[in-house]
Amino acid sequence: MENVFTQSALLCVLFLSSSIVGGCSPTMEEEVQKNWRTLMAPLLHVNFSSSDHISTQADPFAAYGLIPSDDAIKYCGLEATMDIYGFNLEHGQQTGGFIWIYNTDEASAVNKVIAGWNVEPESYNDSQTHFSTWFIEGSNVCPDMRCPGFESVFSSEIVPGMVISPVSTTSGKKQYITVRVSKDQNSGDWQIYYGFNGDAKLTGYYPRSLFTSLSDKPVTILFGGYALRKDQKPSPPMGSGNAPFKNAASFSSIKFFDAGGNAHPIDFRLGFISNCYTISVIENDGFFYGGPGNIC
Repeated sequence: MENVFTQSALLCVLFLSSSIVGGCSPTMEEEVQKNWRTLMAPLLHVNFSSSDHISTQADPFAAYGLIPSDDAIKYCGLEATMDIYGFNLEHGQQTGGFIWIYNTDEASAVNKVIAGWNVEPESYNDSQTHFSTWFIEGSNVCPDMRCPGFESVFSSEIVPGMVISPVSTTSGKKQYITVRVSKDQNSGDWQIYYGFNGDAKLTGYYPRSLFTSLSDKPVTILFGGYALRKDQKPSPPMGSGNAPFKNAASFSSIKFFDAGGNAHPIDFRLGFISNCYTISVIENDGFFYGGPGNIC
């Protein structure tokens, strides 16, 4: 069975391809608009090179994706282990690895939950590696815990936006995070799990009430790396800064979750997005991705 992207599906991948207003305080709205409108603009220029591969003009993604199919299991989540890295980036650059889960409602408003790691000096005012989450519902956009949305589990010491340390080096020890984003079968809330060099544990959730359709309609699942820049800025490295295979960053132990919370390995073909940065084929439930900076 094949699952491939369509042009409309790719356009839904855009974090903030339309106007961004509301959802946070005025200061945060201005910051989000400043950071993301320009960064995401290249993704609006879409081109197809084959039935299962999509490239964009500047293509800041190297990622796999699964769109819902009438004759397939309806998946409601994904877990993956990612090795994490650090870079000395400039304002106007960002890079990381994420899981995106999204769909659109009847009014074509995008609903998204995003979790992973990133380096983004403009939002965090540093060039450290952070555990980061986002939710997007229509024009409402909120990173981490900067506006109401994410509900922490009382016992969790993990907070979205926190610094992850230490990070991997290409010549030394690897450091890993395991992230899971999945829908709770009872409440319909979107739960975020996180583990550092160990099993992922529940850290909190986004209530289903935040979204118009995410808990009620089939979702598309996208996972991999991204590297974004503003105009005139050099493109940042993605992953470890190395292209597959030697010393490249990876996603491993990838599992899909169905509506009952049951885990499934990858046993079907997935669509993928890449052009400027490289992504390998999936083998043994994992893949390599990334590449150096200043090449896009």
